Amino acid sequence: MLKTDFEKTFESRRPLADFPWLLLLFAGLFFGSAYQIAQQLLAVGAVFTLRAQRWWMVIGLAALGVCSLALAAFSRTKFGANLFIKWTRLLGWMPYPRWLGWGGTILVLALFPTLVLALFSDLLADIFPRVLLYLTLTLIGALFLRIADFRLGPRTAAWIVGLMIAFIYQIATLSLEIRTYPFALSWSETSRFYYASLFFAEKIYGQPLPPSVLHPTRYLMQSLPFLIKSIPLWGHRLWQVVLWVVFPLSAGLIFARRLRLNNASLLWLTAIWGYLFLFQGPVYYHLAVPLIIVLAGFDVQKFGRTLLAVVLASAWAGISRLNWFPVPAMLAAMLYLLEAPQSKTVLWRYLLPPSVWGLVGSAAALAAQAGYVLWSGNDAEKFTSSFSSDLLWNRLFPNATYPMGLLLNALLVSLPVLWLMLIRLRKNRDNWAGIRIFGLLALLLVLFVGGLIVSVKIGGGSNLHNLDAYLALLMVLGGYLFFDGFVKDADDEGIATENSVVWPVYSWQTLLVLAVVPIFLVLKAGAPLDLPEPRIVAASLDAVHQHLNYAARNGGDVLFISQRHLLYFDEQLNLPLVPKYEKVFFMEMAMSRNTDYLNIFYNDVENQRFAAIVSDQALENYKDPTEEAWVEEHNVWVQLVSRPLLCYYEPRLTLRQVHLQILYPRPNAESCAAIDENRQTFQQKLP
Repeated sequence: MLKTDFEKTFESRRPLADFPWLLLLFAGLFFGSAYQIAQQLLAVGAVFTLRAQRWWMVIGLAALGVCSLALAAFSRTKFGANLFIKWTRLLGWMPYPRWLGWGGTILVLALFPTLVLALFSDLLADIFPRVLLYLTLTLIGALFLRIADFRLGPRTAAWIVGLMIAFIYQIATLSLEIRTYPFALSWSETSRFYYASLFFAEKIYGQPLPPSVLHPTRYLMQSLPFLIKSIPLWGHRLWQVVLWVVFPLSAGLIFARRLRLNNASLLWLTAIWGYLFLFQGPVYYHLAVPLIIVLAGFDVQKFGRTLLAVVLASAWAGISRLNWFPVPAMLAAMLYLLEAPQSKTVLWRYLLPPSVWGLVGSAAALAAQAGYVLWSGNDAEKFTSSFSSDLLWNRLFPNATYPMGLLLNALLVSLPVLWLMLIRLRKNRDNWAGIRIFGLLALLLVLFVGGLIVSVKIGGGSNLHNLDAYLALLMVLGGYLFFDGFVKDADDEGIATENSVVWPVYSWQTLLVLAVVPIFLVLKAGAPLDLPEPRIVAASLDAVHQHLNYAARNGGDVLFISQRHLLYFDEQLNLPLVPKYEKVFFMEMAMSRNTDYLNIFYNDVENQRFAAIVSDQALENYKDPTEEAWVEEHNVWVQLVSRPLLCYYEPRLTLRQVHLQILYPRPNAESCAAIDENRQTFQQKLP
């Protein structure tokens, strides 16, 4: 079964058909890697230094590029083709123990993340060397895998190893954050743990506090480790990695099972492809939950079961994000259009089930959000802050924050599935009712445009995570098209029958297009964390303890704008929590220019309410939007937060290597032009 199914799907009938193309690809990668490594050496002035020995690597890569071109030309000759065939047959006749195959495969899978993220991270920082290493290890791993299982063809083995390397590398990249490092690893990393802790606020902080306005379901999932007091910070980081792996992968696996892939290997391959596809956004783990519910619960022949799945998924989505309200119903509608032929059904009757799912699902999402707002005790207006935020349309195009731009990247991830759709429609156009094609395209277009609009909101736009709903439906459509799992209008039973899946044969170009974009985006990401030395971390932590404990002994509250997780995880700090002004939500209020929230902050700093304030380094200078990333966000923070803060507080301790600053009340502070200007601006914008 393994060989038959895979051979039909992946294998070429001409064993050497791919060989010249593969050599040409390697030639391009050799030359590109030589160029990028040379650029690295020139950038650090490594011409007459010890690192100049790496110029031999550049020369060697260029020479290998020339050899690859020569071999590609030689393989096209009759003599060269016969020679390669004899060589591959000789390798096939040689007896190898299977343990060697499995051991070699496991070694290859572990080697890529080890080399890229640890041993040779500097040399492999650029994309050409990474892809070169990836393809080399994929081919070596395919040879080992064929030794372990002789039934596999070469292309099949390469696909398995290639997907597994990318999958393991993605997990390894996530796992870099499992550290004992006591400070935040990135701008908002430990803020997530603080918001998760709010579900147990009375037990942890001794005061009842409303849970988060932003992404409540995400923090609910992250809150489970707080049930056990003894779990340290690295345990919470580990749990977050588990969430990132388990839920998107489960969505991919349940999706693959919907396609009724009765081969376990192909089932897992499809699940891993789905996982990598979702990570192009990425689709966050709390948003994978509605996907799992609908993909598992949808049944084209059971309206009530599907309605229940849509209601449950919509309720979760309603608590999660505003733009996810209609997504569960839209996913059910896509599955319906793929699995339910119109045949002779009257149009209104055919469209009735998805219409009902849409209305009921949207109502369930609204009701769930209203219930959460009421239960949480938060002001309702804070849930809609994004509606008043600036839209930065320049981020649709190449910019400093997102070099490729949102639009180009979104089109890039769309092309594989759109390409596949064209292939399928060209062959099966007569078997598809027009309303089904129109419906599928309309669903994608609505989510595509909506995702782009949300992405250009200030505070977003550095990746495609706001196109998460679009990517989820695109994955579903791609899988159904690839495995011919959609039901043609001439069919009566459709995908519900056990043997409905046909095993299509595609050209290697089509297979490459489907896999190259998700794998490429995984490979280009990831780098070792640049953390200070342990002695610097220890000294910084001691300095924080001394300053904050001194401030607490002299009376007054200590405000943590950043690094608020220390209140829970650092046992040497015994300070009460000041709930307001945590930087993630504070930034949201600043970007939406919530005048009520900001004016309360200005009153607090004018009255010097806090004995000390822990923050990132407070900066006064604006930046040029054309030169640096996240400039608009930086400038908003400087205008509305930093400058007003520095009028009445002054830095006493600045720890740049751990990104922490402690500010104390400024003596003899009288007035603040920055606050006056902001308040005048607020008044001018009032109706």
